[in-house]
Amino acid sequence: MHEVVITGIGIACPLGLGREAVCAAIAEGRSGVRRLPWLVEAEYPIPIGSEVPEFEPKQYVKPRKSLKVMSRETQLGFTATELAWSDARLESDAIDPERLGVISGANMFRAELGELIDTYKATNNQESFDFSRWDKGMREMFPLWLLKYLPNMAACHIGIAHDARGPVNSIVEGDVSSLLALIEATDVIARGHADVMLTGATSTMLSPVDLAWHAGARMSRNVEHPAKACRPFDAARDGTVGGEGAVMFVLESRSHAESRGAKIQGRVLGYGRRCEPCINGKKPTGRAIGQSIEAALAMSHVPAAEIGHVNAHGLGTVEDDVIEARAIRDTLGDVPVTAPKSFFGNLGAAGGGVELAVSLLAFEQGFVPPTLNYTQPDPECPVNVVAASEPPRSPAVLALNHKLTGQAVALLISADS
Repeated sequence: MHEVVITGIGIACPLGLGREAVCAAIAEGRSGVRRLPWLVEAEYPIPIGSEVPEFEPKQYVKPRKSLKVMSRETQLGFTATELAWSDARLESDAIDPERLGVISGANMFRAELGELIDTYKATNNQESFDFSRWDKGMREMFPLWLLKYLPNMAACHIGIAHDARGPVNSIVEGDVSSLLALIEATDVIARGHADVMLTGATSTMLSPVDLAWHAGARMSRNVEHPAKACRPFDAARDGTVGGEGAVMFVLESRSHAESRGAKIQGRVLGYGRRCEPCINGKKPTGRAIGQSIEAALAMSHVPAAEIGHVNAHGLGTVEDDVIEARAIRDTLGDVPVTAPKSFFGNLGAAGGGVELAVSLLAFEQGFVPPTLNYTQPDPECPVNVVAASEPPRSPAVLALNHKLTGQAVALLISADS
């Protein structure tokens, strides 16, 4: 089995575009959560969230005509890939396209409401939606509309742009998608089926369709102080915050990376994937979280005492944080725990990958990223939360993500070469 290393990180998130902008925001303790003008204008009751600032896709997407069939999520994923490609100093003519692949995580992509107006008008009989007029309404639709909103389109566009002829796949599994994509890409290289994999995720939790569907469930009501709204593990937490973002990593076999003189930014040590049944109103107990941590430790042969810190899911909801905190305490003891969601809320499928990137970038600067807004410990969350930047006690970073439906993923990375 080939050892798998990280040689490039590309990030487009509410803290900025690229490693320099993100590192600066983390070092300054600057939140990406703010009042969003379009939500204020719509009089949405929770008008806060975290968007990628000053994002101009034309700077990164080539050819530009591709923008016509790219949703914003695909544009962000493509941008993160270009940043990762540049960060890894890859050269297309030096890579065998048959040994290059792409695996990207995603949420379901929701259509922009403006694109549906003409269709709605054509199916409206001035009183209500008329299904008998649907055929007429469909003729008003942009012919290539579907190609914008398939969740596999990010991987497709990335693969086409870089002539990736190796394994190309997409994983749509909500909040655990990006870590699952990283694991699958790792396995592809470890099995010898590729030399280089582009992997990560892109997503948003700010689609008007999703906002209307969820109706503010599990969201923070601290709209007067947006930057303080997401408070993982804090006693005053009252919910999460929605955001958008993308991250892509360049993974390589160690032999391939060393043969081209690449800088190694991390090593994949092990992982665990587990699920506990959560149906008919049954809620997660945290058992899957604990089992995924134990599986990652067993695979990597790293004892719990050698974990430098945990990148917690840290959603910021009252119930979720308690479940996760107890699972971490039971399996890892008093390990330092940080929750990057405190900077930008829940990014959905891309969240775990962005959070891992934050820890790896901070490690390069010599510190563990702090958890913002952690001022009042909650006895129900018995974990050692990193409230201020501190030196890492080891390079071993354990990234955690889980879902309300019972899935849990743990990925262990060594943030050194």
